[in-house]
Amino acid sequence: MNSIAFVLAFFERSRNRPLESTEKTFSIASSSHTEQIYTGILSIYGKALSISCLDMGEENMNKTKLISASISMLLLVSMCLPAVLVRPAAAQDEEPIKIGVFAPFTTAGLSFYAPWTKQGFELGMVYATSEMGYENENKTEAGRPYEIIYYDTKGSPTEAASLVTSAIETDGIDIIVGGTYSSVAAAIAPIAEEYEKLYFISPAADTTLTAENFNPYIFRIARNNWHDAYAGVTYAMDYLNYTDFAFLAADYSFGYSGVQSMTEVIEEKGGNVRSIQYAPLTANDFSPYIFNLQDADDTYDIEYLFVIWAGDFSFLYEDLETYDLAADMEISGACIDILSMNVIEASLTPPATYEGSTGLCLYGYELPDNDVNDWMVEQHVERNIMPNGAFGLTYRVPELFTASGFATAQFLVNVTNAVPDLNTNDMIMHLEQGLTIDCPKGPTYLRPEDHQGLAEMYIAEAWKDDRSGSETEGFIIAKHVETLDRFTVAPPVASNYTPMTTTAPLPPIPFDPLVVGVVAVVAVVALVVIFWIGKSRGS
Repeated sequence: MNSIAFVLAFFERSRNRPLESTEKTFSIASSSHTEQIYTGILSIYGKALSISCLDMGEENMNKTKLISASISMLLLVSMCLPAVLVRPAAAQDEEPIKIGVFAPFTTAGLSFYAPWTKQGFELGMVYATSEMGYENENKTEAGRPYEIIYYDTKGSPTEAASLVTSAIETDGIDIIVGGTYSSVAAAIAPIAEEYEKLYFISPAADTTLTAENFNPYIFRIARNNWHDAYAGVTYAMDYLNYTDFAFLAADYSFGYSGVQSMTEVIEEKGGNVRSIQYAPLTANDFSPYIFNLQDADDTYDIEYLFVIWAGDFSFLYEDLETYDLAADMEISGACIDILSMNVIEASLTPPATYEGSTGLCLYGYELPDNDVNDWMVEQHVERNIMPNGAFGLTYRVPELFTASGFATAQFLVNVTNAVPDLNTNDMIMHLEQGLTIDCPKGPTYLRPEDHQGLAEMYIAEAWKDDRSGSETEGFIIAKHVETLDRFTVAPPVASNYTPMTTTAPLPPIPFDPLVVGVVAVVAVVALVVIFWIGKSRGS
């Protein structure tokens, strides 16, 4: 009986052994799938053991030993079942998971944002599949490769809508990523809902996409305008003690959402908005808007101007300098992307300078203090990634939207390992469990109620890097002033959405021919043993 006791004890330990990490619980089928199988097999073992343990007399001792050994072997065989049964449903399905990334690679507006998203997303895929508890670079744990297909939206909502529809119907993409312009993201969102495809928005910031215009297929790991609002207004009102404000913003959804978000925070804190000026994103003459601001200042004594802009800042800052608006009101500081800060600096006539500008910052490569960001920064050097190489700039560091692309990939890899068959409802349920993943901007929480990612923000100062040998030596970059907690800067929930059940979905049991064969062998051997024992008793 010692061999039977040993095997039973070993069997129980193997069943109850904990998984190595939380992440891996989402990359394999739950062991609960095999409970019924174990119950059936153990009932057979129990019957066999109860019979074999009867006093069969001295003359049958050898038979008892033989039966004991047979049952022990049967138990050992069954211990192999978890390795066969508990596998991803798509373990032998090598069809690629197709990811469509939509960005403005060729446009007069935000084309330089597209490479940053691309570089961040690709690095995030490498990190997530090899450094985040998985060990299958650019594949799921089940062996399905990720195929990334890039589409040039040209910054056009109409073009983007056509591309997404074609990508789904013709190219068979499984998941949608991107939408740099908020107007483009707004055009993609209803198509994702129509075709029931997950859509990870990155880096479009219009708050309404995860608020009043929310649909359950939208997920945004990147920040939105509310994050900017809390960070920017906190600095202006809590640090500088200003109360009277004006806006000069881009005349499209990003600008509207930014003004709305900041206005709400200003009014919550007891401040006043005295003037709002919208200019086309393609404007190269800002004098009419500046004159309007000066007129408003004569009436209201405006203290601080928030600039909400995207793309080329050079014309804007040239005109701000030409008409000396800074003599009437302080112009908001912000650490934006490295490229734009240095373009602005080059457009100014000394002693005017962008250096020293302080305010909100959503990302700078030296601002986060964590291992994931360190890895991403190191990989830019190791892989010789130059985010602004197209402009002749050779520094190898992440840019403004690299981190959001990276984090988006991390959540995408997590959910596609958790739900190998890519069932959309199951993926939504998984992502609505309140997941937190360590990303370049620190622990990032995906809020179930509106699918908005919550990550830290920063107050930073524009600083000329004077460190010899630094990748950004001689360039203006973001210098850390303060980190703002992810929950402190969290947008209010305004989606009117009730999350699906948060019970983690279980992949189906993968009964392939090998599994069927093993189960059949176990059953036959068990029946033979029982028959043999019964016959022995009869004798």
